[in-house]
Amino acid sequence: MGPRILLVEADPVVAAAIADMLEQADYAVDGPYASLVDGMEALARQMPAGAVLDIRLGQGEVGLLADDLDLYGIPYLFCSGAFYDSAVREHPAAPLIPKPALELRLIPTLRRMLH
Repeated sequence: MGPRILLVEADPVVAAAIADMLEQADYAVDGPYASLVDGMEALARQMPAGAVLDIRLGQGEVGLLADDLDLYGIPYLFCSGAFYDSAVREHPAAPLIPKPALELRLIPTLRRMLH
């Protein structure tokens, strides 16, 4: 199994699809986690090689998790339909992949970020 990717995605159907894409690309998936708190606890337990973050998690700002990933130098990307969220503005270097484009862009983007 390849590098471990932290997956934080609120929608269980989307989370399952992303996890499947990651596993098929030979990544080890940590998650999916549906909340900010669960994602932050997972990060505290073990540092991933990278992360895939849903912007809208319901309760809590995903920007807090992105801030922690920045502090540790861990690359991440956002996946969402929300292009104008504060997390996107506050983390302009993080790639933003629209959910309808995940199948085409997720793995190539991760590979560029991690290699």
